[in-house]
Amino acid sequence: MVALIAGLRAQDVSSDKRRFSVPDGIARKISSEYRELDDARRRLEAELLELPPTPQNEQSARIGWKVFGFGDALPVRQWVEIDLGGAHAIDAIALIPVDAPTNSASEPGLGFPRRFRVELEDDGGSLAVIADFTGADFPNPGILPVLLPARGMMARRVRVVMSKPWERNQYYTYALGEIMVLKGNRNLATGLTGVTVRTSGSLESAPAWSRENLIDGQSTVGAPLRKSGNKLAHGWQSARFPGPSAVAWVQIDLGEVRRFDEVRLLPTKLPHYSVHQGYGFPGKIHVEVADDAAFGSSRVLADWTARVLDNPAFNPVTVPGDGTPARYVRVTAKDLWPRAENAWVFALAELQVYQGDKNLALGTSVTASAATTGESSNFSPDYLTDGVRGALEFVEWPVWLGLLSRRREMLHEIAGIRARQTEIQPGLVRVVGWTFSSVVALLVAGTIAALYRARRAQSRAVAALQRRIAGDLHDEIGSNLASIAMLSELGQRQDGASADRDLGEIRRLAKESSAAMRDLVWLIQPGPHDAPRLADRLRAAARRLLSGLEWQFEISGMDTAPSLDVQRHLLLALKEMLHNVVRHAGARQVEIHLIVCDDHFTLEVRDDGRGFDVSRQSGGHGFTSLRHRASLLRGKFTLESRPGHGARVVLSGSLRTEGEAALRQTK
Repeated sequence: MVALIAGLRAQDVSSDKRRFSVPDGIARKISSEYRELDDARRRLEAELLELPPTPQNEQSARIGWKVFGFGDALPVRQWVEIDLGGAHAIDAIALIPVDAPTNSASEPGLGFPRRFRVELEDDGGSLAVIADFTGADFPNPGILPVLLPARGMMARRVRVVMSKPWERNQYYTYALGEIMVLKGNRNLATGLTGVTVRTSGSLESAPAWSRENLIDGQSTVGAPLRKSGNKLAHGWQSARFPGPSAVAWVQIDLGEVRRFDEVRLLPTKLPHYSVHQGYGFPGKIHVEVADDAAFGSSRVLADWTARVLDNPAFNPVTVPGDGTPARYVRVTAKDLWPRAENAWVFALAELQVYQGDKNLALGTSVTASAATTGESSNFSPDYLTDGVRGALEFVEWPVWLGLLSRRREMLHEIAGIRARQTEIQPGLVRVVGWTFSSVVALLVAGTIAALYRARRAQSRAVAALQRRIAGDLHDEIGSNLASIAMLSELGQRQDGASADRDLGEIRRLAKESSAAMRDLVWLIQPGPHDAPRLADRLRAAARRLLSGLEWQFEISGMDTAPSLDVQRHLLLALKEMLHNVVRHAGARQVEIHLIVCDDHFTLEVRDDGRGFDVSRQSGGHGFTSLRHRASLLRGKFTLESRPGHGARVVLSGSLRTEGEAALRQTK
């Protein structure tokens, strides 16, 4: 009930409308559809925990490609085409979104087309559509990639045809951060020479926006990494130089002359030095290969020494091979990175050399012109080819992009489930509201009926108690008064010692009657009848009846007083037990114990009197009355005695009579 009320109070404010919702736990119980949706959501969320997390925005200053317009200024149909220069077997196409934090309409997934299709064209001009999302709006992917399988189809051109733009307040735009063309573990868009890009339109505002940014390898997702148990390893770092014009190089030895397809340079990530730049990545780079370690005869694969190379942030820089085998690969830096004042360095996290799907550089030996100064154990020449960056390890593009794309799909599914759960909430609220009203009405009616039954049961219990007290008055006091009347009449006819004995008996009966009257009046008179007062009344009865004897009375566990009816039974039972001791036992010492545990009591009276044969006398001495009381109290009566060894009388029972227990259950 508390959870229900709390859920009904939970409010979702939309404009001026307030909406209540039913808590998940209750909604699952009353709606099979909601329960099935919730089970599916929980399964997806559990699977999400096994996937790589959403990456941070690793985008460099080269954001991507974009066209835009206001109102009708942007033609609806736009296209982007990547020409690989020749036909290749394509495994998948990855579309990487844009995240432009400085844009006035910025958000992850800015400009991602709402409707589009992806086509592959071979050398002969034949087209094949590998993905068609023109029939309905495509969910915005945010920062996560969209991986579209091509299943090894031969293609030279990859074309994305867009037919519905992203829009916000009359601002219409198409934008993509990167288009990756995957074959095995390679991205052919960056790993081949001669790749070109054509577009129907383009905002050329370098370095942020350009069609060439679609194949530069720089995007929001950065390098493919996952968590590992490896030790911290940042990569390789040169010694510090006093100025940026110093020249530093590092090279790897493949062990033999080998053919390879591409070289990848992975920047180091040290956010405490630079949040948005690759640490130690130089502005001018020269990549060359040779067959000898001294590079006496070498070939240049890439030369960015005539112009500054934009810092790639934490994205790999891919250099296509020239098709000729080589043993050594060297990277030379000629415009070092400013680490601190008067401290310029060259650093890389990893140097990779791919032949097909295999990184030939993994675990190879490294030499450098300017070795690390040893200022940090997290930099070492060996770390340049160990497959580790920081506490992460490098993985291959297809698996990593596939897992991120699956995360995107699952997040969309979860969002759809939550939207459907929200749609059915009003119906659930109505059901719960009617049910709640009905339950409240039933509770009110039931409470009234229970109170009525309780009042009647209580009235019957009071009437029964009155009858029992009237019976006690008749049995005990009436009997005593009749005896007194009879003795008085006899006393008028007798003289001397007989008359004195009768008068003494009259006085005793009168005292007993007076005491019995006080006990019964105490039971029925208004006022507290708590445990201490009951204990005092029981001890007073023992003190009065055992006058002249040694006695002790122990009471334990009676923290709260039983009902008046049970108090009456306890008091009268104790008096009957003690009357028997005084009249028949001839005892000198008497022990009385009253033990209360939970809702049960045990009353025990033990004496050191003459005792008797239980088999002959158990029906006398008031024992029949005690057995009757035990049955009324749902307990038992026990009698132990033998001649010359005293007696032990035990009465046990419930602190609540059968009627009172039924009354309590009714309440």
